Amino acid sequence: MLLLLAVAAALPVPVAAHLAPLPTLRHSDSLAAADLRLSGEDGALILTERSYRLALDPHTGHVTVATRDGTEYTGFPLAMSGGAPLPKGVHRVSRRSGGTLESRLLDAGGRVLQEATLQPSGDSFTVRFAALPQTLGPGAMRFFDDGAAGIELTETSGGFTPDPTLPQLTAHPAVGIAGRTPFAPPPFQIQLRTAPGWFGVGLVDVPAATTMRLAADGGIAVDYPLALALAGDDLGAGLPEGGLVRFPEFVVTLAADPLGGLRAYHDALSPRGESAAASPPGSRPGWWSQAMVDTWGEQVATRAARSSPLYTAGWVRDFVAEWKRRFGAGPITVVIDSRWQAQIGSAEPDPVRFGGVAGMRDLIDALHAQGDRVLLWWPMWARNIPRVPPATAVFRRTAPAEQVVDPTAAGFDEATAATMSTLLGSGPGELGADGVKLDWGYDIPLTLADPSLGWGATALYRYLAVLHADAHAVRPEALVDASAAAPQFASVTDAVRLYDAWSLADWNRRAAVVSAVDPDTLIDGDGWQATAADLVAHTVSSTVYGTPAMYFATRLADGRPIPPALAEELGAVVALSPDKGQGTARSLTGGDWEYVDGSTVRARSFAGGTGLLVWRNAGCGAAVSTGGGRVALPLGAARGLTVRDAAGKAVKATHLPTGLNLTMVAGQRYTLQRAGSSC
Repeated sequence: MLLLLAVAAALPVPVAAHLAPLPTLRHSDSLAAADLRLSGEDGALILTERSYRLALDPHTGHVTVATRDGTEYTGFPLAMSGGAPLPKGVHRVSRRSGGTLESRLLDAGGRVLQEATLQPSGDSFTVRFAALPQTLGPGAMRFFDDGAAGIELTETSGGFTPDPTLPQLTAHPAVGIAGRTPFAPPPFQIQLRTAPGWFGVGLVDVPAATTMRLAADGGIAVDYPLALALAGDDLGAGLPEGGLVRFPEFVVTLAADPLGGLRAYHDALSPRGESAAASPPGSRPGWWSQAMVDTWGEQVATRAARSSPLYTAGWVRDFVAEWKRRFGAGPITVVIDSRWQAQIGSAEPDPVRFGGVAGMRDLIDALHAQGDRVLLWWPMWARNIPRVPPATAVFRRTAPAEQVVDPTAAGFDEATAATMSTLLGSGPGELGADGVKLDWGYDIPLTLADPSLGWGATALYRYLAVLHADAHAVRPEALVDASAAAPQFASVTDAVRLYDAWSLADWNRRAAVVSAVDPDTLIDGDGWQATAADLVAHTVSSTVYGTPAMYFATRLADGRPIPPALAEELGAVVALSPDKGQGTARSLTGGDWEYVDGSTVRARSFAGGTGLLVWRNAGCGAAVSTGGGRVALPLGAARGLTVRDAAGKAVKATHLPTGLNLTMVAGQRYTLQRAGSSC
């Protein structure tokens, strides 16, 4: 075992932009030369892994990250900055111990004030931080930062964030759940562009925090509450050890592009079980893939939103009947959206508009009788509120306890179990729904009964973990549809909804993030705010990468009527969703998508999202074009493949190297049959 120890005179030690203090290891130099002189006078400590190399300067605690051939990604101090004044005589000790790099901040008497430990693996490495509470200051804690500088930003040329509330490419990426956001939470990872590729920094554990951002000096700032840290509470990594507060671990990934970085983030968490999906492909009930038909869009379009007297059990029945008449009959999942309750956050249906428990149960039983499934809209955090609460920090901080769901309060577990039993149970006094569509996940209360049990993202995780377990205890096939895109939350939800969006580009961006970082989790394509410009392409794309969600029967959000022919075409598209089986989604160039089961492509969009191919099995598939006319089906080798129209007549097609070229009628379903197979 190699063990080398060095002590600096005092801290903080300013970190140079490059590794100038190391005479044999400078920026752009080959790390191989330093590796050969590992025991020489420069003292550089080298770790070589499958896809990268690390060099630790033991005098400063600075780490350089490079490719195996020596091209530098960037560097950073193996340190954290709490912001509090440090006593005189502090000094840093850094060393390599076996395959681990360590750096500690000591006081004059040798007591450990802060420590950081870097643990490498083949394609990523983790860094753990811990500190005495008295070294922490009132601001956000900064990691990979020694108080003078953080990650070397001179080596970067921009950044990437998976948070939909921010520009995807930005100089100072951040992620958070501190306000209204489509992803609650987004993946806790940011990436920086460097010469050899993308340098990603993500959290392994769910943090007792709401935001993570790149600070101006290059540090990674996380808003852990100082009060919790000073009290020695669990911040997401467990209780303190040896008097040191432990912070959630970071994982550093290296990738060729941002989506590859998100996949690497998922893969780095996977061996720890931190990104395991509760319902991976192959384990889901088949009905989860059938089209969702949500009342909300039509409610808004017809002025029957929320507690409008127009929104009744009869309205829902008429809406479902009209949707099936226009888009096509067949099993669907009906989402009874806001607000069927007597009060927001109450499991009691409105007694007038929905006939109380008995009336809602009759409605759900009637939908079940015609082969449909039912999800109930459920507003997280709100409880027994007569009107929609303002989504403001003031309300989240000052709302009376009786109006807020508090996952840290006594009785929360019992109350949640009772609620899920009422919503999903099939006994007397229960509604018999098949699942819940969760909303307002971002409205995490700022005042909690016992924040040591959860604060910020950990409070949200606690809430979802209990709700998900209780829902599946009542109804094993229950679908819990939420907007939690962080991979750690895949174990406590069943689907990630893409939430309200205002363009096809927004939906595709969000779907690309989820499919990369949560590949085994079902995507709810959402469809609220779809316009005439993007309705077709979004319906096709979401049918490929997940479960399509339709929000309108007769008109769009802007009031424009949906032409009958277009409704038929879209109905033909979404009807194919269950046929693609259960797999993982991949975004393609040009805005198209494919859905893969193992190495087999089961579904694919084409022609910029205007056409859809789905394979029920290896020999039998179907295709729909919403544009019609002469199209090219991307089928690869298509010899021995017959295309038949709705009447069963073979369609003349020209063979291309990439598939078939043929004329299709818009909205008509065509059967694809390989020689020797039956459909």
